[in-house]
Parts: sequence; structure tokens; C-alpha cells
Amino acid sequence: MASEFVDGLRKTTPEVMSVVETVLTGSVLRSVVRALQEAGIPTVGISGSDGGTLNVEIRAGGKYGLVGDVVSVDARLLNAVMSSGFLPVVSPVSTDSKGQALNVNADLAAGAIAGALSADQIIYLTDVAGIYRNWPDENSLIEEIDIKELRAMKFSEGMIPKVEAVINAISSGAKSARVIDGRSLQAFEDALAGKGGTCVRK
Repeated sequence: MASEFVDGLRKTTPEVMSVVETVLTGSVLRSVVRALQEAGIPTVGISGSDGGTLNVEIRAGGKYGLVGDVVSVDARLLNAVMSSGFLPVVSPVSTDSKGQALNVNADLAAGAIAGALSADQIIYLTDVAGIYRNWPDENSLIEEIDIKELRAMKFSEGMIPKVEAVINAISSGAKSARVIDGRSLQAFEDALAGKGGTCVRK
């Protein structure tokens, strides 16, 4: 099935939406939950529509197909899961007020959730070491930046959803965000210790 991208976001046709919902809320969610449980982490998998967790609406009047934006987050189910000692894993698929399933960019969904939970830090995994001022110049990696400066910068299409998610996460209530190379276990360990990649603060 061919993919079409608009502004860095995959356009979601009804046919694609059917596959996305089946895969993300089915096999992918189950595989992530299973891997975490095998690592000894009690985990519960939910979709964005469970408990009305992600309140979404169609983006830009349908310009991107069945792609949704998060309007608000109801964190009650997430808090209930966590207070019971489980880690929630959330599929970004949710439904709008008309019951239409929408494909929400996972980075944007994670940012909205982090904001709603007032997270100390949200870590974004990508295929580069962080955010660059002048990509592909690897010497232009930004170690730390604030939201105001980040908003003023221009980025390539592939980085737009990540930057948008970072801005939304902090604007919604997350205290900081860190963008790192998700291919590196060391980079992830460093991020947990508050180091490496690009740190974005208010």
C-alpha cells in the first residue's frame, strides 16, 4: 500500500486507517506490552479511545485524510493504571465525537499525554542525535534550547512532527523534552540521567 506524506505527516485514507488501527492497536501494542512484561515491567495496553483518553478531531478539515489532532487528554484511566502499579502503553489511534477512528501522530499523542501528566521529562526517539540548526551538518547539533527560540526555527519536513510534538508537550505542561537517537541504548540511558541529545525547556 503506497504512502503519501503531507508536511511530514502520512496521509491516512480509509483503507490505510483500517490497517493502521488493526496494526497499532493490535499487533504492535501487544508486542510492546509483551516485551515490557518479559523485562519484568507490569504493563497495560490501551488505545487512545479507551476511557476517552485522547479527545481528538480531524486535522485541517481532512487535508491529511483521517489524521487527528489531540484536543484534550482525560488522564483518569492513565492515573488509575499507574496508581495500580502498571505502566500504561498507549496506541495513538482514537475516535472523534462522531465515532470516526483517526490516526494520531504518535509523537503528538505522547506529547499531549506528557503535558496532561505534568511529566518531568518526555524523551523522543528519532534516527538522528537530536535537533540540528543546519541539518545535515552534524556539528550543528543543539544541546539545549528554549521554546521561544525553537518556535522561530525552520526545519525539514521529517523533523516537523517531532518539533511540533516537543512544543506541544511543554506548552501543555511537561517540564522538559529531550530528543535523542533511538537507535542507541547508551543515548537512552544518558537521557534518563538528563544528558545527551537536545534538551528543550520553557
